[in-house]
Order: sequence, then structure tokens, then C-alpha cells
Amino acid sequence: MTALTASLRKTIASLDSVSKRREYGLFKAEGLKCVTDTSRGFAISELFVSGKWREDNPGVLENATVISARDIERMSSMSTPPGVIGVFRIPVFESLGPENLKGRLTLALDSIRDPGNLGTIIRVADWMGVSDIVCSADTVDCFSPKVVQATMGSLSRVKCHYLDLRKLLAASPVKVFGTFLNGENIYRSQLESNGVIVIGNESHGISPDIESVISRRLTIPTFPEGADAAESLNAAVATSIVLSEFRSRQWQKKN
Repeated sequence: MTALTASLRKTIASLDSVSKRREYGLFKAEGLKCVTDTSRGFAISELFVSGKWREDNPGVLENATVISARDIERMSSMSTPPGVIGVFRIPVFESLGPENLKGRLTLALDSIRDPGNLGTIIRVADWMGVSDIVCSADTVDCFSPKVVQATMGSLSRVKCHYLDLRKLLAASPVKVFGTFLNGENIYRSQLESNGVIVIGNESHGISPDIESVISRRLTIPTFPEGADAAESLNAAVATSIVLSEFRSRQWQKKN
């Protein structure tokens, strides 16, 4: 690992910006668990710990460069820096086309804007065995510090592909399922072991452009059905329920 220069410190601090992440091809993670888990899937470029953190954690991350707590604060994206910052290289994934959608479940995100939501969705996908997420170009960057922290390492196992979502879905060889307020009751629906599941924007749902290529409309109903309840579900919560239902049917078939 290299020594911290003023120029490098400025570069790492600037990785809060999506344009700078793309310019340098780097992103950052903070905290021992997040950095350790992220390092399992991404090439590490720089690793720094504060002097206090080193005193409290002897023998851990021995290859890290020890710097001042003040320098950690200057580079951190967090209000209370945990004392560990790792900088990683953004990989270039192979392009994902319609043929890659066959024989599995793929998650599609239409204009998800909240970093916390995306981070949680990536964690859910990881837990539910979904290895690829296809995202509209205006979905929040998966390498945003807030997203990276929210994934708690799952980003190293789930690939996010930013592409022309409508074009991909229009050519899909498998069914495209969308979540709506006025679709089939998901608990009564026959669900398949492969397909694409589309989750829409937090405020506006699935856009008309994407809606036009949906094969089946699904709804997570209130209980009891039709009850006067919350206006809608959080995008990450909806993703958890929908993926759980799809996987549940697969478990039932196995048993």
C-alpha cells in the first residue's frame, strides 16, 4: 500500500461523486467488515487505518497504511468514520444480453434512486441467489459509498449492469414480471423458476416505457385484501417479498 499524499487524499475524498468514481475507476468502502467482505470480490488499490484503530486492533489488516484520524475524517463519507477506509477498482463486467436471462431469475431495477434501497436490494438478491441485477441508466450508482455500506459486502457477489433496460426486456426470451398495485395477487399466482422481476421507482413505480414490455403484472396485496393500509411498500421491502415468493415455489417443487 502507498503512503498518503495530499493528492491521493483529495482523490479518495472525491469518490463520493459518481463522475469522479468513473474518472478514476475507483470506489471506497469503510469499516472492517465492509472492507474485508468487499475485498473478496474486488481488487484493492489502497487501504488505510487510523492510529487509534491500529492500537485497538493489533494484528488486523497488517498491510494497511496507518494515518491520522484527521486524514481518515477528510476522506470518509460517514458522519462517524469507523477508522478503516479501503479503495477498490471498479471492474468492467461482460455485457449482459437477452440470452443471459435464460434459466434463472434476474432482477431489473427501473429508476431506483435511493442509495439505501439499492444497497438493501443487493443484499436481498445475494441472499436469494440472484447474481445479476440489470438497472436503468438513471438508477443510483451501485458504487456510491452509501450503497456500498448498505450492501455489507454483498456487492462482491452480485453484479449490477447499467444498460438500456427497455431494449433488454423487450428482447427477453423469458417472462418479465412487474410489481404493480393492480396486478395478480402474488400469493395466488403460479410463479416460475426463471424470468425477470422488475421493481419500479420508489415514488412513481414502473415507468410507462418499461410497463409496455411487462408480461405479467403482480401485486403484493394488503391483509386483509383491500384493507385501508399504507399507500405502498418500500422498494427494498417489496423486492424481499417478491423474491421470497418466487424462491418459495422452487422449494415446494423440490420437496
